Amino acid sequence: MKYENHNPVEHTHNKETAHAFMGFCSFISILNNKKVNLPNIFILLLKDKKLRNLFKEQIDIDTDFEMVKLFLFYDPSLHKSKYIMKYINSSKNKLIH
Repeated sequence: MKYENHNPVEHTHNKETAHAFMGFCSFISILNNKKVNLPNIFILLLKDKKLRNLFKEQIDIDTDFEMVKLFLFYDPSLHKSKYIMKYINSSKNKLIH
């Protein structure tokens, strides 16, 4: 997902993906009745397969790896989050259920 691409179709796709991503994050906040930060949304998607599948369908991606790449695109410091590190350390066997 590059923004420096001058292809109008690619540019439109990137803008639509960004809009869908932010819309889904707003949806999660509405479901939880409070503002939820990006690391917590990411953890919710890792924990809940139905929510993860809804996200992938909404964003039009196929794999969990693409989902992780998209989150890292929007927040490159996501891997430093203490919430995510705590979840990873507590889930030694399988990170994505």
